[in-house]
Amino acid sequence: IVQLLYTKLQGSPSETFKIRFARFYHLVGAKLEAGYGADYFIKKSDQLDERAFSQVYPPFVLAETEKLAKPVDRKTAVVSLTKTLCDSQVFAQKFMKGWANSCRILLSLLANPPAVSGGLGDEVITEASVDDIGFGMTFTALNTCRPVAQDDFPEVVDVTKWVKNYMVAANARHSGAIESFIGQRLPADQQAAIAQFIR
Repeated sequence: IVQLLYTKLQGSPSETFKIRFARFYHLVGAKLEAGYGADYFIKKSDQLDERAFSQVYPPFVLAETEKLAKPVDRKTAVVSLTKTLCDSQVFAQKFMKGWANSCRILLSLLANPPAVSGGLGDEVITEASVDDIGFGMTFTALNTCRPVAQDDFPEVVDVTKWVKNYMVAANARHSGAIESFIGQRLPADQQAAIAQFIR
């Protein structure tokens, strides 16, 4: 799968494909407890070419992340970037600049934290399936008829609070390594912005 994705990215990928790639990467990066995460993606990428990930991450993951519009996708990106900053060995040791850039993108997402509503409410009628082949013939395509976006992290209710709790716990778990990375790798303004999430 990674090889197919990278082959398509080498050509002239559409904006839609670039956004989908960023969403896919963040979903893999956020599923750390399931055995995935950033390091898993990098390992699979390195099996193809050791330089591939470093060529793909800045232009196709970081650059596209800020363009994510749906709150569910932005929330997944926040979870993914937080886990990358806190638990990725490769970013900690090898991609210092990538670590700093990931932190900058995380701060930009947290400037307007994504809020995902839990329920649909009574006003949405979901009797007709959007995937039914005859749906378009009998119903007008309405905004309320779209399939519901799936939240892969329903346990993360308040994104800002979750990031703070996760970073504080990870910093303690790694003997203050994250706090020292912040001091070494980030400019003063970003250090001040991320400080509220580490203490």
